[in-house]
Amino acid sequence: MARTPLPVYASVVVPVVVLLALAAVQPWLPPSDLMRDSQVIATRHHAASPAYGLVSNLGIIVLALSSGAAVTARLVLREARAPWPRLLLWMAVVSLVLVLDDLLLLHEAATFASWTAVVVAAAYGFAFLRFVLEFRTLIVRDLEVGLLVLAVGSFGVSAATDLLVAATQASVLVEDGAKLLGLVAWSAFVLRTALAAFRHSGASTAAAPVPPRMTVAGTAAGATIVRDTSAQVKNR
Repeated sequence: MARTPLPVYASVVVPVVVLLALAAVQPWLPPSDLMRDSQVIATRHHAASPAYGLVSNLGIIVLALSSGAAVTARLVLREARAPWPRLLLWMAVVSLVLVLDDLLLLHEAATFASWTAVVVAAAYGFAFLRFVLEFRTLIVRDLEVGLLVLAVGSFGVSAATDLLVAATQASVLVEDGAKLLGLVAWSAFVLRTALAAFRHSGASTAAAPVPPRMTVAGTAAGATIVRDTSAQVKNR
């Protein structure tokens, strides 16, 4: 956990707490109108507003940025030592899927059918388990596990609140606030992993032996030695 500096944790947690506090105390809209998905709120009110789902949309933007960071790192470091390229690809895909999930409301039970939410949740659980098992050595050895734990724990709190607590303005703040914290923590984890991949790639390149440069004088001297050797062979 100590691998991640405290200012990084602060940069993840403090903005989310400030947003939740502002959503709770502002006098214009119920907190749920700011926290829930914009499509759901617009449908409920039979109208649209830029404020509807504002906090949720900020989470989508952060996720999209982290996915772009992972894609960029994957393209730049495609020749890096394994398993960094594969890890970055996994992170890019997971982040992009989460973006699409929020945009298309795949996590909502009634999106396509009553069983959709269960299938989507199971797919996410399987994908995350596969991710951890696939890269467990690298995660523990080189990555910032604290951010990953914070993301997973926040998603767990959000899911538990959704399933176990009756919907109120307070529960919406907890549920969607925990979800936002999970998205920001995951995005920070992806970004810090991309930076770690660049550092490890640079370190491995710097440690690689550099072949000696052949100067013009060295080339001429080598040619002279070859000619002298050939003359000696002829004389013999």
